[in-house]
Amino acid sequence: MERGSLYPNGADTSAAAAAAPEKTTMSIVQQRFKADETVHLIFEAYQIRGQEHFEGLLTLVSSASGGTYALISFSLLRTPLTASNELKINKVFPINKTFQLTTDTKGSISEQQFDLSTDDDRPSKYYYHPIRTDLSAVDFNEFCAKINSCKKAMWEAELPSETTLNFRWLDDYREIGEVKQELKKRQSQYIVYKDIIVYCATWNVNNRPCWDNNNSLRPWLASGEKAPDIYAIGLQELDTTAKAMLNGNQMQMYAAQWIRKMVESVHDGVEYEELQSVRLSGIMLTVIVRKELRQHIVRCRVNSVARGMFNALGNKGGVAVSFQLNEAKICFVNSHLAAHMTYVAERNDDYKAIEDGMRFEENGLLCRTINDHDHIFWLGDLNYRIQEPNGQQRPGPMNDAQTFELLLQYDQLRTEMSHDRCFKGYREGEIKFAPTYKYDVGTDTYDTSEKQRAPAYCDRVLWKGKRIEQLAYNSVMEIRQSDHKPVYAIFRVKIKTRDEAKYKLVLSEVLKAVDKRENDNQPQIITERTIIEFGLVRFNEPAMRDFNVYNNCPQQVDFMFKVKDSPNDICEKWLHVDPQSDSLMIDSARSIRVRMLVDPTSITGLLHKICNTPGKCDFDILILHVRSGRDIFITVTGEYQPSCFGLSMETMCRTNRPVGEYKQDEIKQLMVDVTPEYRVTMPREFFLLIDYLHKQGDQLKGIFQSYDRRQPLSSQFNAVRDWLDTWSEDEFPGTPQTAAEALLLLLDLPEQALLEPFVEDLLHSRSKSEAMELIALLSAPKRNVFMHLCMFLREGIERHDYEANNVAAIFGRILLRTSKSNVTLDYQNLCSQFMRRFIHVDSPDTNAGGNGHAGGANGASGASGTSGASLQA
Repeated sequence: MERGSLYPNGADTSAAAAAAPEKTTMSIVQQRFKADETVHLIFEAYQIRGQEHFEGLLTLVSSASGGTYALISFSLLRTPLTASNELKINKVFPINKTFQLTTDTKGSISEQQFDLSTDDDRPSKYYYHPIRTDLSAVDFNEFCAKINSCKKAMWEAELPSETTLNFRWLDDYREIGEVKQELKKRQSQYIVYKDIIVYCATWNVNNRPCWDNNNSLRPWLASGEKAPDIYAIGLQELDTTAKAMLNGNQMQMYAAQWIRKMVESVHDGVEYEELQSVRLSGIMLTVIVRKELRQHIVRCRVNSVARGMFNALGNKGGVAVSFQLNEAKICFVNSHLAAHMTYVAERNDDYKAIEDGMRFEENGLLCRTINDHDHIFWLGDLNYRIQEPNGQQRPGPMNDAQTFELLLQYDQLRTEMSHDRCFKGYREGEIKFAPTYKYDVGTDTYDTSEKQRAPAYCDRVLWKGKRIEQLAYNSVMEIRQSDHKPVYAIFRVKIKTRDEAKYKLVLSEVLKAVDKRENDNQPQIITERTIIEFGLVRFNEPAMRDFNVYNNCPQQVDFMFKVKDSPNDICEKWLHVDPQSDSLMIDSARSIRVRMLVDPTSITGLLHKICNTPGKCDFDILILHVRSGRDIFITVTGEYQPSCFGLSMETMCRTNRPVGEYKQDEIKQLMVDVTPEYRVTMPREFFLLIDYLHKQGDQLKGIFQSYDRRQPLSSQFNAVRDWLDTWSEDEFPGTPQTAAEALLLLLDLPEQALLEPFVEDLLHSRSKSEAMELIALLSAPKRNVFMHLCMFLREGIERHDYEANNVAAIFGRILLRTSKSNVTLDYQNLCSQFMRRFIHVDSPDTNAGGNGHAGGANGASGASGTSGASLQA
C-alpha cells in the first residue's frame, strides 16, 4: 500500500461504481449507501438479548467527501439477504481516535466475543460464528486487520489543503437508530390503554355435529351483557374418525360448517368477521373480531404442534393464533392434552412441547414464541382430572359451591401449577360450576356406563399477562350434545394503544431534537409477502386475503397501487384492493385486503386470460408504488375451479364428465380446441335447466321479467351452480326463478354470443327462412341450443306463462349480444324482431329447426328424456 492512499490495496471507488455489481450480500449492502460511499467489507456478527440472539452484519464503509471510515451495524429482517430494504441500521461507530475494538474474553460466555465503542459510549457487545455462512464476508482476523489498516491509512493520508477529515456523512445513518430509541424512551407520553372485551370459549364436541337449527350455540357464545370485541373459540374432537382424518376435503367441509355456525351464534347487534382459523386434525381454533377492529390488526400468524402417537398423529396437541392489535401482541392457544387419570406427566409434557414448539414466523425469521406476547389466553380440553379420594368426585347439587371447592382440592391442574410443573405464570378464575366431564350424552347425568369415569374439570381457560380482568367463567349445562359441557370465560383487557395525535407531537419533537437531515435514501416499505395465494377459487364465491406493509424508513412514506394501462383500473375486474393508497408513519404498519370475486361481470375476462396465457396463469400482478421510491410487484395467484357458467356451448359439449371435476388446465385445453368434434350435440347443463323448467307448469308464470348480469345473484344460486357442475341426480335445489336466472347466465356469459359469427347478418335477415340458412351454418351445439330454447319459449308463450315481447327482448339481447358500447334502440328492436320470428306461436316450424332440436335432445344423453319427448311433440 502506498503511503498517503486513503484506500488500502489501492481500491478505486470510481472504478467500483462503474462496474456492474453482482447480486451478492456485498452488492446488496452497497445499495444502502450514497454514490461516494464505499463498502469495503462485511462481517457476520450477532447480538444476544435475553434468551434470544439476533443475526446482523457489521459493515466497514468509507466516505470520499468526509475522508473517513465507520462501522455500521445492521440487523437482518430476512436471511439470506435478498434486498437492501431487509437491512435495518442499529448503531453507527465512527472510526475516530476514540474508537475501540476489544477482545478481552475474561469471564465471557463465549470466546467468539468482542466489544465496540466510540465517543465514550457504553461498549456494545457482539458475537461471531467461527464458520462463515456468507462467502462474501470476512473472518474475524481479517476483520480486525482491515479495520486497523483503514484507521492507519485514514490518519496518514495526504489530503488537499481545503479538505479536513469529518464524520458529518454519518448523521443520516445515526438518526435512523436514534429516532427509534428516543421514541421508545418517551413511550409514556403517547401510549394509552384502551379496554376491549375478549370472549374465550372451549368445547370438546366428541365428534358430534352441531350446526342444525335445533342445536343453538348461543347459550355458549352469546353470554354476557356486552358484545365482545374478540372471540377465541376452541373445539376439540371435531371429527377424529379414521374416515375424516384420511379425507382432507371432508374434514375441511366439516370445519367450515362449524365456523359458519359459530359466526352465526355470536352476539347480536354487532358486525363480526372471521379473522383466522387454524386446525390440527380434530383441534380447531377460530378467532372472530368486530369488523371495525380488523383494520387495527396486523402480523396475524397461525401455527400448530402435533402430539399424540409418535408426536405426529395430531389427535392431541395445540393450535394457536398470534397477532398484534394496536401496540399489543395477543396470542390464543387451543390444546387437547393427553387423556386418562394417571397421565399427569404426559399432560405436562404435552403443555411443554406446545409452549416450546409453537413459533410464529415473520419475514422469514422465527421471531415470536407464545411467551413473546403481552396477553396470552390458553384454553381447551386440558384433560386434568380430579385425583381421589374415591367417592368424592361426584358432586352434590349442581349449584353446591362447597362441593365444587372440595373437588377442586384434588384437581390435578391446580396441584401441578402450584408446583410449577406446568402453566407457570398462568392464572385461572374462580370455578363455580360443576365438573364438565364426563356426562351421558343428551343428559346432565355423569357417566353411568360400566367405566363410571369420575367427573373432572377437563375444560379450562387460563390467561397470562398484565392488565387482564376476568368478568365471567362458567360452563353451559343446557348444551348436551357431547359428553363434555362447553366452557366460556369473558375478560376485560387493557390494550396498549398509540395515541396518534400525541405520537405525532412526540415524533415532531424527537425529529427536531436530533436535527433530522433530509434522507438521501429513497422512501421504501417492506411488504409481508409478494405472492398472494388464494388457493382454489370458485365462481360467485368471494375470498379475501390480507397482507401487511411496514415503513422501515425514518420518514413518512406514501404508497398507492398503480394503474397499469390507462384507462384500466389498478387490478383486474375480479379483484378489489383496500386501501388503494395510504400514508405510513415511521415504524408503523398497515393491513391491506385483497378481495377476489369471480362473478357474472368478470368471468368472461378471467376465462379469456386463462386461455391466452401460456403456462401458469396468475390472477393478476399488482404494482405497489412508493412515492419517490421503487415499485413493488405483488403476484395474485391461485387456481380457478371451472364452472359451466362462462363456458361456450362447444366447450361443454366436449366434456366427458361434470365440469366441476375438471382442473383449470384441463378445461383450458377444451376451451382452445377448435375442432368440430363433440361428445354430445347439446350441453347437458343447458338441457337439465330446460328439463326442470318445462316440468314446472303454472309455476313458470312471471319468470323472465327482467335480466341484468350486474345485479347480485340469488341466495340459492351457488347450490344451483353445484347441481349443474356435478351433474347431480338430486332434486333441483332452487326455484323456477333461480333456474331461469341460471339459464340466462348460461347463455349470456360465454365470451362469444350464441349466434356469432352471424349476428349482424341475422339482425338484418328479411325472413325466417333466410335466417334459418345462417343458423344451419352454426356449430351443432349452438344450433341445437338455439332451436331447443326457441321451442321451449314458444310452448311457454302458448301457455301464457310469459309475454312474447318481453321474452323476445331479453333473449334477443343475450343471443345477439354485441360488443359495441353504444347500444341503440334500433339495435334492441332488431333483436326483439328476430326472436319473435322463432318464438311467436303462429310461426311455422322448419325442417332445419326440427332436426336441430331432435339432435340436441338425443345428444344430451343422461338427462331426463321425458321433457325432450314432450317438447318435440
